[in-house]
Amino acid sequence: MSFDQRARHAAKRLAQSPLSTLARAVLACTAAAFAITTAHAGETPEPPDICPALKAIVASSDFAQLRSETAARLPGIDAAQDCRTSAHVLDCHWRAHWQADGFVNDPLEELGADVAACLPNVVHDVNTPTRQHFIVKDDDRRVNVTASVVGQDELRLRITR
Repeated sequence: MSFDQRARHAAKRLAQSPLSTLARAVLACTAAAFAITTAHAGETPEPPDICPALKAIVASSDFAQLRSETAARLPGIDAAQDCRTSAHVLDCHWRAHWQADGFVNDPLEELGADVAACLPNVVHDVNTPTRQHFIVKDDDRRVNVTASVVGQDELRLRITR
């Protein structure tokens, strides 16, 4: 029985009980407060949206120019020293600051799911507990995206052309 069904069932039984109106109102308020508290206790903040940054990075003609572009800044990376760039390589390390979102168990899986969902023409060809690899193809170029685990909650994202 779902939570909503249980709440409706409890409210119906409460309305039919021989308690006074005041007692029923107090019990109903207590049940509502408990339901609200329980519903919000399991909520975790939404993970940061990485799609705009991934799209900007993959679309870039020169990864070295990405240091100055705020649209290409990955969530969780505060300082420019967390990423090394050259014309054809972007290599970033950072600690994952978000929790699992209830559907995905760890930050690497979350990052892999974001890459697969955000980028057009993507092929996911490696999926291990410590490494995710993708190929993004356009007519004139191929971009490799590799996400890997470096340490506990520490990720590495390497994008090469």
